[in-house]
Amino acid sequence: MIDYLSQTMLGQWFRCPEQFRRRWMEEEVIPPGIAARIGTGLHKGNETNLKAKIATGKDEPLSVVQDAARDGYVKACKEGGVFFPPEEIPSAKAQLAEGVDTTVALAGLYHKSLAPSVIPAAIERRITMQDDRLPVPFAGTIDVLTADNWWFDIKSAARKWGQGQADTAVQATLYNELIKEETGKYPERLSFEVFTKTKTPEHQSLVTVRIPEDYDALVARAAVMLRAIHAGIFQPAEAGHWLCSPKWCGYWYTCPFIPAHKKTLPKRSA
Repeated sequence: MIDYLSQTMLGQWFRCPEQFRRRWMEEEVIPPGIAARIGTGLHKGNETNLKAKIATGKDEPLSVVQDAARDGYVKACKEGGVFFPPEEIPSAKAQLAEGVDTTVALAGLYHKSLAPSVIPAAIERRITMQDDRLPVPFAGTIDVLTADNWWFDIKSAARKWGQGQADTAVQATLYNELIKEETGKYPERLSFEVFTKTKTPEHQSLVTVRIPEDYDALVARAAVMLRAIHAGIFQPAEAGHWLCSPKWCGYWYTCPFIPAHKKTLPKRSA
């Protein structure tokens, strides 16, 4: 049985309980794709800048933020690995190199368009919260909470988000409550700061709102999730879902819900 629930665990369960089982119950860790590693690098640049800003009141120079983002990306790739679907393995080296350039470019845009407006009050704070309706606590790490009580999370994405993506994100629902647990009050503002990996990178700020009823619905979903786990029920993702493919799921070739005739590895070019 699991000991806590995080937004990562909740999100994975809602997408594919069988994938959740493989990762969290069997502890079969498949590294994320290169997009997630770029996000890790961008978060590292943000973390480095915010730590300095708490100490000095000033943003770090652009080169420092970009170097931290690049190093964070490279370290994550080397130490944690990167998942590539079989057909992309021949281009993996080129994609990894391109990822460095993308990470540095997004860090530069972050330094210009977001960093100056952020006055951090707390960073990298781990919070746990026990809800009496659930047998295990919620947990999460708040990357930043500003002096004017603004919580945001940085995302890297291939394209702009729609408002609905921000308004239904589990992370904002959960972190809104975690911050109240920690500080005694809800954040004044919640937002996702999305940096798109387009030819010309763009920064998109999506403000979203949560009310207690949103959290109650999340608790209800989590309760069903925990009952299913206790009963050993792990459904697969819907057939045809974008996640249920060899491109997006590292468990696809060993998944018991995929017909054997679909698991033939693509031929490598000579």
